[in-house]
Amino acid sequence: MNHPATSTAPIFERSLREALRNAGFVSPRADQASVLVFDARSMGAHVADAATLLDLRERHRAARFRFRRDRDTYTLAHAAWRVALGACLDIDPREVPLTTTEEGQPRLAGTALSTSLSHSGDLIALTVCPAATVGVDIEQWPARIDLESLMPMFCTREEHAGLADLDASQRTRALLELWTRKEALLKAFGVGLLTDPSTTPAPSNHPLMPPANALHYPPCHTRNLRAGKDWVAALAAPSVVRDIRLCLLP
Repeated sequence: MNHPATSTAPIFERSLREALRNAGFVSPRADQASVLVFDARSMGAHVADAATLLDLRERHRAARFRFRRDRDTYTLAHAAWRVALGACLDIDPREVPLTTTEEGQPRLAGTALSTSLSHSGDLIALTVCPAATVGVDIEQWPARIDLESLMPMFCTREEHAGLADLDASQRTRALLELWTRKEALLKAFGVGLLTDPSTTPAPSNHPLMPPANALHYPPCHTRNLRAGKDWVAALAAPSVVRDIRLCLLP
């Protein structure tokens, strides 16, 4: 085990490692994705400690945020991501080989794991799994954006028609669930907004083939996670991932 001795590691790292153990967050099985959800505000006192875990690229990215709250959330999210990945790989968080593709998709070079990170306001979701790819998305609930006005931009015709049959309250929730499924799916395929969401369906009951610009990826399932009272989230992963281990930090 290469991570620092508990007595010399930053308080942020020590306390988070303990919180991960208490929450049951562990390296996933071959057919499993481990997902961690937490509120960055619970870690706000340890931003300076958390910043020591970031690499140079992440520090430069954090420094570009105009508002301190956004900068702190980014710092805490990425530091927690590194601690969680370090726990899965049994290495120091600073040695986690976390890189990104030109499109911004995370990579864990030299490992058999895939990972993804999402945040909405202060809410953070991260996932790791031993599959070819994975994507996660989290959004605050109630939604902070008018999803109904965006329906033509991110719904297929079939999705639009199905949602139109719901009453207003059901449609609002269903829209956000669809939004997160679609975001997670596009992340898993490594295309993000490079692909038109309105041409990419995101059903929860069968796998989807990747779009033409991501044919090197396997088909992926996308499904919503058990939601919290103030968030909705979704995961997308290849069919080999049959189980989702959801862990929440208090």
